[in-house]
Amino acid sequence: MINSDYRREGLDLKRFGLYLQKRVWIIIVLTVLGFGVGALAYQMVRSINMPIEFKAVSKLYISFNTDENGDVYQYYNGYTWDELLDSDPIMECVMAYLPGYNSASVREATKAEILSDVRLLTVTITGNTEKFVREVQAAVQNGLTLYATTSEELQAIYTIRSISPERIYWEDKTMVSAITGAIVFGMVSLIAFLFGYVLNETICVQSDLEKRFPMKALGIMTRNQKGLQPYNQELKANLTYLCAEKKTVVFIDVDDHAELRAADIEKILNWKEGGQLSGDGQIGELVWHVRSEEEEDDWFADESDREWKIYPFNGSNLTDKECEFIRRMGGVILLIPFSVNNASRKTERILTLLKNQDCKVIGAVISEADEEYLNRYFA
Repeated sequence: MINSDYRREGLDLKRFGLYLQKRVWIIIVLTVLGFGVGALAYQMVRSINMPIEFKAVSKLYISFNTDENGDVYQYYNGYTWDELLDSDPIMECVMAYLPGYNSASVREATKAEILSDVRLLTVTITGNTEKFVREVQAAVQNGLTLYATTSEELQAIYTIRSISPERIYWEDKTMVSAITGAIVFGMVSLIAFLFGYVLNETICVQSDLEKRFPMKALGIMTRNQKGLQPYNQELKANLTYLCAEKKTVVFIDVDDHAELRAADIEKILNWKEGGQLSGDGQIGELVWHVRSEEEEDDWFADESDREWKIYPFNGSNLTDKECEFIRRMGGVILLIPFSVNNASRKTERILTLLKNQDCKVIGAVISEADEEYLNRYFA
């Protein structure tokens, strides 16, 4: 008993904005939580996975010999030195200062490069302990100095700067991780609310009724009955037009508060005509007056003057007797609660029963509506 085109309806941005307005604080809280989680998670990963590693850098100056033509040897470059440092001749000189060490680990820990001038050699030592790095650094410096004395291309190599071993730390990206966590949490919460809105089947305004169910939307009853306010006046006009012949309203309250809603409908329909409707508020051309509780009884007709009869039924207690009465009275009006999650499913069930019982549905009314919400929506 639901309109087949309802699922294909577009997004009502005004309704979604009001839906999100009451939940925006959750998104803010989750965003702040994501900021903290991102920062904390990064620090934990950084402290657990960051290896303990030390690095030492040495700067060495190279003096070249001249060849048989009197030209200085200039063909040593960064690639050549990185290969030479791993070669056996240089490694033998280095290992002479590292008794008890494995040459493979020393080869893996050292890196040589020429950054600009071919006479300036930069050697970087990395290792898991400060002691290992310090000893390898000293051995490489002494070994290269020794090797220069045995090479015909080199005159001398000596150290011009030696930087002591320092702990290697990962670049601190705590702020980046925190912002990323905030964005992820914020976007996920927003998407979750959007997904929840798509699945949301609550009834809030007449258009919701008309899109979902094949029946007329007769009007809205607000929680606070403030005289003949616009919503009540529209509802009274529709009920008077549709039910004027018998002056009888038969309704089914989907939310099972039929007796309370009967009093609300009676208050609207048996309102004493006349009286001064002015002075307290105005919407367009409509002006109404809200009386005090002491004056309220004077606004209704006497018991003998109350022409309208109200027959309330609860949606969960419908039997064949109620359905027979509805057929005899010529139809029924459904009261669907405002913004209740399971109201649509209950309404579908009741509509199926009424259809099987050949009971005419005159239309539906939204009950217990939030007037503040309605004013914002229709503004």
